[in-house]
Amino acid sequence: MALTIKRPETRVSFCLDGNLKAEHEAAEAEFNAARSRSLADARLNDPVKDLAKKVSEIEEAMKASTVEFIVRGMKRADWNDLVANHAPREGNALDKSYGFNVESLMTVAIPKGIAGVENRAGESLDFDVAAEWEALADDMTDSQYEDFILATLRVNKGRNEVPFSLSAFRMIQDSDQT
Repeated sequence: MALTIKRPETRVSFCLDGNLKAEHEAAEAEFNAARSRSLADARLNDPVKDLAKKVSEIEEAMKASTVEFIVRGMKRADWNDLVANHAPREGNALDKSYGFNVESLMTVAIPKGIAGVENRAGESLDFDVAAEWEALADDMTDSQYEDFILATLRVNKGRNEVPFSLSAFRMIQDSDQT
């Protein structure tokens, strides 16, 4: 019997409308302030529910403008070739800790690892990695790009143990006892 494997995958959520983050932070701050005031004095006209709805609406808008990138691990030989071709930079502590030039390796590894892009409903989106990734990556913040770096590291260098959810296990045990 021949064994076949599927290389590990992970997902990177990517909101296409970054302005919504600032809107959400402002709305949530306004909600929290109003909530604190209403807890302090119940006689105040309570706008808390309306502000909570505003926060929820912004969260829904963020979800609607978010796509999921599926990042798949590479074959071991392909990853090792990349590492060999991207030696650590002299005097760079991050490169030294990973054993390769993180910046140059990731410019090649991330697009090679993108296996697909899906919308919120799980439908596959047309995304030509070769034609579109570089421009998209150039427009990202360091924080957004780092999500892709970490995902790429996770599927290629991370631990691949069978996951175990203690909370799911406990819930099943609790429901089995009733």
